[in-house]
Amino acid sequence: MKPCIVMQTDFGVGGGGAMYGVCKTIDPELQIYDLSHVIPKFNVEKASASLRNVMPFWPKGTIFVSVVDPGVGTARKASVAHTCNGYYVVTPDNGSLTYIKQEFGIDAIREIDETVNRLKGTEKTSIFHGRDLFAYCAAKLAAGVIDFAGVGPEYPVDDIITFEIKQATVAKDEAHGSIPDIMEPFGNLETNIRIDDFEKTGIVHNDNVRVVIKHEDEVKFDKVMPFNKSFGYAAPGCEILYNSSSGFMGLAMNQKNFAQTYGIGSGPSWSIDITKEN
Repeated sequence: MKPCIVMQTDFGVGGGGAMYGVCKTIDPELQIYDLSHVIPKFNVEKASASLRNVMPFWPKGTIFVSVVDPGVGTARKASVAHTCNGYYVVTPDNGSLTYIKQEFGIDAIREIDETVNRLKGTEKTSIFHGRDLFAYCAAKLAAGVIDFAGVGPEYPVDDIITFEIKQATVAKDEAHGSIPDIMEPFGNLETNIRIDDFEKTGIVHNDNVRVVIKHEDEVKFDKVMPFNKSFGYAAPGCEILYNSSSGFMGLAMNQKNFAQTYGIGSGPSWSIDITKEN
């Protein structure tokens, strides 16, 4: 069975249409699916977190095409990475592989050779590599027209471009971290505090916690809330700390958008402190 192709971009709804078409011209039987086309514009960190969160739930060998590419047409590499857990990621090497490399490992990466793996007739334009390089190369790989070696020259995994990842810390009755992602369209906050690490705090379901969220040094949120299994353990419109499906700690409002309500964003400049209330 040929591997699935799973696409994510920041192109907006319907933005992957030409990419679908290119894949189908290589092999009409290819199975192509959308992960998301509404990644926030140019948000490489969100693209990387999105890949990390969904990758293990697809069959081994799945080919992910991730095109969030503010440097399109510049010297940044167009690449195909093979992960240590058995997947391919076709993407600009611009930080999009950061969380994949950290979480699962990358055992090899190749730069796409444009002389053989570029859609013919597109050589005079450099602004739609999603169509002309990434989808085209992914389709050839999925269809068996090329193997991984046929993508192009290999380069060192250590040369992969990554952004800084802030590490969470935990101690008795407290945890400290950041907010790398917001789960849309619900506005739930995804922290970088792993569930397994949070358990070391000794905070358990039915405990109350104080949550302080800062943007740089400015406090944006400071409130006590319950910690429990799911949203329904808070009253409608109220906040809750819970174990997110991503494997990290999350914050939400029951039937309301946390991020919009309090003006919370994501990225390395957003920090979160959680302490047990006695």
